Amino acid sequence: MSDWCFYRYGQAAFVLAEGDRFASRNGCNMGWIHQEKQVFTLTGQPIGWLDKGVLRDRSGNIIAFSRSASSYLPSIPGMSGAPGTTSIPGRPAKPGFAGSVSDPGTGGWSSKSIREFFGTDV
Repeated sequence: MSDWCFYRYGQAAFVLAEGDRFASRNGCNMGWIHQEKQVFTLTGQPIGWLDKGVLRDRSGNIIAFSRSASSYLPSIPGMSGAPGTTSIPGRPAKPGFAGSVSDPGTGGWSSKSIREFFGTDV
């Protein structure tokens, strides 16, 4: 099952696929969820936290959110419609996860782009 995540201005940005990885709208793998909430790059570097549908960077600032988000959002933008089902790429091998991420708390909207956050082309 896939769940669309929306960027700060309400555009559908990427998909949470199979409950444990992120894929772009263009069909590129972008990152992983480890231990249900910790977010890592494709190479296993800790970068953020996912809680109740809200994706935060390590400083607690919001990168994206799902329609079902129930964690704090400073404002909820008007959302675009979710695109049709994206082509989910094949599952890459999971990396070793380096370190861990703890709940960073709540903050405002992050100034990082999706590309900057995941460190990959989207």
